[in-house]
Formats: sequence, C-alpha cells, structure tokens
Amino acid sequence: MNKYPFLPFFFAVLILIAGASHSQTLLKDDFLYNPVDSLENTGGWYRSGLNTPYNIKVVSPGLTYAGYAGSGRGNTVSFSNSGEGDIVFHNLTVQSSGTVYLAFMVRVDSLGSNTTQGNIVGFNPNGGTSLSSSLQIRKVTSGTFNFGVRKRLVSTYSATAYNTGTTYLAVIKYRFVAGSTTDDSVKLFIFSSGVPATEPASPTVFNKDTLDMVNIGSVYITNNYAQGTLNGSGFKIDGIRIGNSWASSVLSSVSQISSELPASYSLGQNYPNPFNPSTSIIYSVKQTGNVTLRVFDALGREAGTLVDELQLPGTYKAVWNGEGLSSGMYYYRLTSGTFSETKRMMLLK
Repeated sequence: MNKYPFLPFFFAVLILIAGASHSQTLLKDDFLYNPVDSLENTGGWYRSGLNTPYNIKVVSPGLTYAGYAGSGRGNTVSFSNSGEGDIVFHNLTVQSSGTVYLAFMVRVDSLGSNTTQGNIVGFNPNGGTSLSSSLQIRKVTSGTFNFGVRKRLVSTYSATAYNTGTTYLAVIKYRFVAGSTTDDSVKLFIFSSGVPATEPASPTVFNKDTLDMVNIGSVYITNNYAQGTLNGSGFKIDGIRIGNSWASSVLSSVSQISSELPASYSLGQNYPNPFNPSTSIIYSVKQTGNVTLRVFDALGREAGTLVDELQLPGTYKAVWNGEGLSSGMYYYRLTSGTFSETKRMMLLK
C-alpha cells in the first residue's frame, strides 16, 4: 500500500508550476556507449558543420582520475586532429544568469610538429556557433603544453607546463553579471591530483575579455573544426559534469556499487536522514535504460538533478548536497522506463 497516497497528485500538479531550480546538475555524460566511429547521434550529441572522415570517436577504456565521480566509468571520446573534423554539441537547459560549471577529465596524448594553440571543448550559446568559454591548449615542447581559457576573443594561459599522457581534472566556471555586456568572467581550474570539496579561492587562469555570452545553451567538443593550429595532436575527454555550483558539477557523485543484476528496480531511504548538508541515496536498476533521480522541495520545485543518464543494470549510490538550501522536507524521485518511486527526506540546519 502506498504510504503517501497524495504524492502522485502532488507532483503532477506542482511540478507543472515549478520555478527555477537551485544548484542543478545540467548534464552528466560518462560515455557509457559502445566504442563507435563517430559520437554524433549518440547520447544526445549531434554534429554541426562539415561531415568529414575525421570524427570524434568513442573508444575504450575511459579515463581515470582518483576521487572524481566520473572516473573509470564507461568509455571516452578521442580525436586525433588529423584534418578538418567534427564539431559536436549537446544541448542544455538554457542558462542566462548565475554561474555555470563544466567539469571533465582531459588528457593530451600527443602534440603535432606543427601544433601551436587551439581549443577543444567549451560552451556555446543557444543558437549560432561562437564556441565560447573554451579550454585552450598551447604547445610548449613536444611533450609539454599550457592550459588556458578564452571567454570570447582573447586566450589567457597558465605559466605551468603540463605533460602529455597525463589525465587532469579541468573545471571551467562562467559567471554572468547582470546589467553589463562585458563584465562576465570565466575561470579555469586545473588539478593533477585530488578533488577539492569547495571551490578554490584562486583559479589556475582567469579571463574577462570583452563580449559576454548572451546565454549558454550547449557544450561542444571540437576536432580541429575551423582551426588548423592543432593538426597532428591527439586528445581525450571523459566524465563531463555541468551544473550551477561546485557541488552539482565537480562533486556530482553517482557511483555504481554493484554490477549484479537486481531482481527489481528499487529506491532506498536516504542516509543519514535528517541530514546536513549531504546525504546518500542507494537505488537499483534492473534494465539498461535512461535513469533520472531528481529532488524537489515541499512546493514541488526541482531542487536538483542527481542522475539523468543511460545506466547499466546494477546498484548505485548518489550523494546529494543541500548546501545553500533551506531546512525542510524534500522529496526525491527515481524514474526509469515505467518504474517510478518517490521518497521523502529532511534537511535540518
């Protein structure tokens, strides 16, 4: 018997009038796809521009970075910059205020003899192609390079020389400033070990050139499209996390704790409960398919998306951080196919 018979009606009505979400995970992609010659038309990614033989591919195995939620899950995207190749996009809920974080693992496998500098991943506005807030790579030697970031026009680089063949954790933070067209900022954080629990006070690189982004509508990965400066270089990107806060992106933690086939779908009670500020939720997935796990406040407004991705059968643990939210009752709902279950939890501060 349903212990909370009012919940289906509660969500059916109130979610329709939900307002803006707080600290939301906008995209999570660990490339849980089989190896494929082109990422386009896979997992919500689509190609724009020329269709050439030089594709962004999905290859095995995935990248690993100790302590990062996306480490060692699924496969990774790989591109060789052998010639004019793909640019692929994944749409997001359009963002035009606050902050947006893009976290991912990145490895530079090789640097071509003619490589100088260029971008490989970043944000793009809703409509058009401007490839803004991008991660930049600048060659130093055949085995070393600088990481940098570009807001719209000018690239700013760190003086630190990084090594090819090493997996780094990168975080791009874009901050909208209301009432101006030139005051938005973009920060780049690069880590070689560890995952900070909070955003560091000082970024690796800071950029505030002219021309703010009107909005952020997608993330892109580019394989030398419209630039000839990375020819002959190879890159891998994995474990993409995009959110409105450090907690909902960099610390967005969902891990598979068992690959055994469960007898049925299930959603466990969060622990600890009550909690402050974080709590764990364990759930089981019976069949491969898209899984969502969302949190709502007492008024039915979405307070966070913990999971929205293709998952394999098994048992998973998700961690939700309620930092910045008010004390009170919250509801979390697991959905996959025809299965849906909702439970409640209490945040006490």
